[in-house]
Amino acid sequence: MIRPPTRPNASAPNLLRPVRTTRPRVLHVSPLMFGEGGIVGGGERYAYELARAMAMQTRTRLVSFGEPLTRNVDGLRIEVFRPVAYVGRKRLGPISPSLAMAIAWADVVHVHQIETFLTDQCVLIARLFGKKVFLTDHAGGDRNFNRRLGTVDRATGLLLVSHFNARGYRKWASKVRVIHGGADPARFRPLPGLARMEKVLYAGRLIPYKGIHHLIEGVHPETAVILAGESYHAEYRAYLDVVSQGRNVTFLGPLMGEDLVRTYNSSAVSVLPSVETDMYGKKYPKSEILGLVLLEAMACETPVVASRIGGMMELVVDGETGLGVPPGDSAALGEAVERLLGDEKLAREMGRAGRARVAANFTWAAVARRCVAAYAGDLGEEIPDP
Repeated sequence: MIRPPTRPNASAPNLLRPVRTTRPRVLHVSPLMFGEGGIVGGGERYAYELARAMAMQTRTRLVSFGEPLTRNVDGLRIEVFRPVAYVGRKRLGPISPSLAMAIAWADVVHVHQIETFLTDQCVLIARLFGKKVFLTDHAGGDRNFNRRLGTVDRATGLLLVSHFNARGYRKWASKVRVIHGGADPARFRPLPGLARMEKVLYAGRLIPYKGIHHLIEGVHPETAVILAGESYHAEYRAYLDVVSQGRNVTFLGPLMGEDLVRTYNSSAVSVLPSVETDMYGKKYPKSEILGLVLLEAMACETPVVASRIGGMMELVVDGETGLGVPPGDSAALGEAVERLLGDEKLAREMGRAGRARVAANFTWAAVARRCVAAYAGDLGEEIPDP
C-alpha cells in the first residue's frame, strides 16, 4: 500500500537550514592583521579588540589577510587567508575565495576600513547572501570602487568611531551610529608597585602626521622623552634623529602587552601630538579620528596631552583627564607637558579621573554591546556641527 507523504514535523530540526538563535554570528573583516607579524595601527587594533570582546557575548570570527593562520583567543576564532591577488598598492584590497565562505557563515558582517576594494567585495557578497553588513571607517584607504558600486548605500549601517568621523557621512545619517573605541581596564591598569618617572611617552607609529617632532622640540632638552613605536617613514625617522641630538630622547621600538602597560605606568605623561598638515605639507583631513592610545594611557591613570583635532577631545576632558593643545604648536605642547611634570598632585588627579572616565564610558565590553545593539537596528545619529 502506498502511503501518502507525511507532513513535516514543525518542531523537528531542518538539517538543511541553519538553526537561528538570538545571538548573531558576527564576522569581522580587516584587510590587515593586528599584532606580532601584523600591523600595530589603531584600525587593526580596534578590529581585534572589538572582536575579542564581542566573542564573550556572541559567536564571533575575525578574518584578515596575509600568511595563513588560524588560532583561537579567548573564544575568538582568528583566520588569516592568503590572497590570490591585491587591488591597490597598500595591500588593502585582497582577493581571496575564502572570503565568500566566511561571509556565508555569518549573520552579520562588520568590515573595518571603508575606502577599500575589500569593503566593496564584502558588501556585494553579503548582500547577495542576504546578510546584514556594517562598515567602520578607520581613516585608511586604497584603490576602491565605493562610489561606482554604491558600497555605502548598500551597507546596512555605519558604525563610526567619533562624531568628528561621522561628519563626513551626513548623507547617510539615518544609518549611522557613533561608537567610540575602548580600552580594557583589566589589562591597562595602574601598577602600584611601579614608580612614575619624570619622563614623557609617545606610543604609536613614527610617521609624519603624528607630529612627534613637535613634542621633541617643545619640551626642555633635559626632559626624558620615550618614543615607543615602529617607523614606517624612513625620511621622517631620520629627521627625528636629527632633532633629537643634544636631547634626552629614547627610541624603544614597538611595545605590546605588559611591556606597554609598564611603560604607561612608569611615565608621568602620555602625549599624542598629531597634526592635520605634516612637515612636508601633506594634509590629513582624517588625521586622528579617535586615538586609542589616549584611552589606554588614561586606563593606566597616566594623564594625557593631545592635539585639539579629530576625535581626540571626545575622549579627553580638557583640564580634567588631560590637556588639549593647538596642533603643530611646539611651545604650547611643551608648556602643557612641563605643567604636568611640575605638578604631581594635578597629574595624579587627572590620572585617576582618566581611568574613571574609561571605566564608565570606554570599555571594549561596552563597545561590543553597543555594536550588537546596532546590528539589531539601533541606528540613526544626530551629527553635530564642528
